[in-house]
Amino acid sequence: MNLIISELKDVRQAAKAFMQAQNTAAQDMLKWSGNDENRAVQDIISQLAELNCLWTEVQKEFTESIKDYKYQFEIILEGEKHVDQARNHLTACEQRENKFRKELKKASKKATPDEINQLEIKLAQSERAKDLAQVEVLERIRENEIIKLVRLKDGLLKISEAYIELANKCAIIFGAQRDISHQFPDVRSRDFHEIKYTGSGATKQTVMRAKDKVRQYHRSRLIATPAPLEDPPPPYTPNYYNNLGNITSTSPYNMNVTTGYTVYNENCDNRSFHQAETLPPRHSAAPTSPSVQPQEDDIRWNSEYEDDLSGAMGGARI
Repeated sequence: MNLIISELKDVRQAAKAFMQAQNTAAQDMLKWSGNDENRAVQDIISQLAELNCLWTEVQKEFTESIKDYKYQFEIILEGEKHVDQARNHLTACEQRENKFRKELKKASKKATPDEINQLEIKLAQSERAKDLAQVEVLERIRENEIIKLVRLKDGLLKISEAYIELANKCAIIFGAQRDISHQFPDVRSRDFHEIKYTGSGATKQTVMRAKDKVRQYHRSRLIATPAPLEDPPPPYTPNYYNNLGNITSTSPYNMNVTTGYTVYNENCDNRSFHQAETLPPRHSAAPTSPSVQPQEDDIRWNSEYEDDLSGAMGGARI
């Protein structure tokens, strides 16, 4: 257990060192781009530096999750220490009992009745102490096993969610980095002096969207909803609700008809969406046809994202 705790500490330190190395490289790249006369390089690298700051925050949160995971094993180790202490106490009680038993056996031949009586009292007390120590050992073992299962399950679930969160946020941030990198003008098909950089507005919008997605990120969670206790009454048919599973919804919440749980959709970004049409309840009037057509996309882009950014991007020559 001590080895596990030590290795988890090394994992956290390695994650922090990796984070620091990435941050140092990004800062050096930003300094280099500041001395460059190419406007595209200056703008894009500065926006990537913003994304790196966001990525650093995400990694800091992950290292805290590793610390919490290590703490679960420290609690388990503390429980095992208590079990060892109880066992050592039981061993001491058994040794004390054996000592009085041997002394009583020797004293039975030459000791006075008072001495024998005193030894018998001490032997009875040592036996009672041993019995209590045995009970304490069993209680400590039972308590430690319960704590071990609870802490290990809780720790594994949380570190798994932390890795999933890190992966999802990583996809958001570096997906934005890829989109920003596409803003570099294509210099292969045109004359160099005719090239204009018009991507500054798009890069800023991409960084803003990435920040919003990361800050609004929530881990997957199931929200319990009442499940039907009986089959739907006529004129409903089982095929009607089976077809509901084929509906493609763009709402941030998707209804799982089979399990009766509403699952949060983490792929929902900062677009605004109109409220989707509510599916008919199971005990309301049924549609005339059991077949259900997929709802059209509920998501509508905000007008601010539909504007042509080319007019706000300067159009300056490189």
